[in-house]
Formats: sequence, C-alpha cells, structure tokens
Amino acid sequence: MAIAPTVEAAIGPRDAIMDAAMHLFGKQGYTGTSMRDIASAVGVLPGSLYAHIASKEALLIEIVDGGINRFLAAVGPHVVSDASPVEKLRAMIIAHVEIVADNPERSQVVFHQWRYLGDASKPAAIKKRRDYEEAFIEVVEEGIQSGEFRADVNRRIAVRTILGALNWTPEWISPEGSLSPASIGTLMADSLLTGVLA
Repeated sequence: MAIAPTVEAAIGPRDAIMDAAMHLFGKQGYTGTSMRDIASAVGVLPGSLYAHIASKEALLIEIVDGGINRFLAAVGPHVVSDASPVEKLRAMIIAHVEIVADNPERSQVVFHQWRYLGDASKPAAIKKRRDYEEAFIEVVEEGIQSGEFRADVNRRIAVRTILGALNWTPEWISPEGSLSPASIGTLMADSLLTGVLA
C-alpha cells in the first residue's frame, strides 16, 4: 500500500517549515506557537528542525522581512510613476490588497507578529514599516501640492487611516470570494480616497 508523501517531501523541508510556521504564527500567534507545534505540522521530530533553521525567531524574521519587502516592491514603482497623485494612491491601495490576497496568512504575521522580533532585528523591521508609510505620505503630499488632495488634510493621520484599513484585509479577504483582489482594492480605494480628495 502506497504511503502519501509528507508535506516536507512534497515541497522540501525548509519550505515546509516556513509554510507551517507562517500558518501557525498567523493562526495562534508567535508566542502561542512552539517549535514542537511546527515540527508536528511538518511531520518531523522537533530536533530535526534545527538542521534547516536556526531558531523560531529566525523564521519570524524571514517571514516579516520578506513580507515587508513584497509590499515595498509592489508600491515603489507607483510612487515614482508619471501618473497623477490620485492615480498613484489608487494603484498603491490596489497593489497592497493584491499582496495581501496572495497570502493572507503571511500578511497577518507581517502586520501583527513583527512586535515579537528581538531587540537586534526589530529596528530593521520598524524602519521598513516607516519607509512604507513614507511612500504613501509622499504621494499624499504631492497631491496636496497639485491641488488634487485637500490642503487641510493631516498627511500622517490620513495615511495611517488608509493603512489601518488595508492592514485589516487579511482578516476577511477570501480566495473563494466573488471579487478579484484588484476589484476589492478598487472598491476600497473608492472609499478611502474620499477622505483626502479636494
């Protein structure tokens, strides 16, 4: 009788460990997940994990860093494009939703579990989060200068309101939903832009 391959055998041990950690960190939190939990999900002994990874925190660092890099790479081209500030901000909102929809569990970890990074790795994550926020602020400021956005808008509050709404999407977005990620992003942009448009 044939035995079904384990997750590890199907996609490779390190990828299987990363996937399991991403799922468990998103579902039960970083502090609520043990190495034994991860090993059980992969189907190996806990000690075997260390042949592929350095520590539980190393997994979190890789998930958070890689996740933030995806968001930065997705919105970066829009910031420097020749489009109008309104078109830029709309495109950035849609890009954000598309990254979330690609892997909601990863996004949950990136948005909510980065706080558990150690003192050595947390500053880099904070800087990248600020860089992401600043990209949105730059476009809002450009829109204020062009007259497309309200002159009295508080740039940082407006951007944090937008990002706060976007960062909640992993909690409810569904791959089985009737709307595509781009359609959801467009609808969200329609709602979120009303607060800053002149």
